[in-house]
Amino acid sequence: MVDFEAALRAKLERNAELAQEREKAEEEMDRLAQEQAAARIRAEHERREAQMARHRKLVDALQAAANHLKAADPDTFVVRLGWTESRQEFIAKISTRQVHPARSLFVELDRDDDEVLVRWHSELGNALELWRLLEVQPAIIDQLVLQVADQDMWRGLDRAPAFPRLHEP
Repeated sequence: MVDFEAALRAKLERNAELAQEREKAEEEMDRLAQEQAAARIRAEHERREAQMARHRKLVDALQAAANHLKAADPDTFVVRLGWTESRQEFIAKISTRQVHPARSLFVELDRDDDEVLVRWHSELGNALELWRLLEVQPAIIDQLVLQVADQDMWRGLDRAPAFPRLHEP
């Protein structure tokens, strides 16, 4: 009987050790899961901050380019700039007067949807382009606004011009 009691006591002690090991392993798994969740939250926050910074940068570039265009020739270019009521999208509409072909450029910088919507409306037709916000550089915005003013380019076209390429060589 002594052997049985010793064996039983050894099994019970081993069971207690295994229970402690399992509890420690579960605690470690919970800790790792919490660390991973915190890392995901940090990464999402950093991505969101980068997106917001890019949006601010593009808004500044669009405002500057459009205002320069308007200041250069206020009789030819009508510029409307502003935020939507939600303040999540910045919109610019640049139109021409007294030039042929008549044209307008509409640009929407949508921070929450991570998009840049660009649309030409002209006597030669319409064109639409949609880009990811983080892919667009301020130089693209400058090129778009310059296209509005490039009368020589428009004079030779039979349709709305091609949009600038995102990745110029």
